[in-house]
Amino acid sequence: MKIGLNPAMGKGINPLIYNLAFSPKIRHLDLSETTGSDADTAEALFKLLKISGAIETLILRKSSAIP
Repeated sequence: MKIGLNPAMGKGINPLIYNLAFSPKIRHLDLSETTGSDADTAEALFKLLKISGAIETLILRKSSAIP
């Protein structure tokens, strides 16, 4: 699933990331160059990785969630 490079997402990306944790079929997630991400986005990512055991690849290139 590719969500990056979408400036319209803004802070709306946080609940989206968290809810993806309950989708066992998503294995690859690309959040490259996400805008509006902050500490809440980092927390949502942490919860995603903690809850979901299916994520194999997480791409955060140029994401502001990871300074």
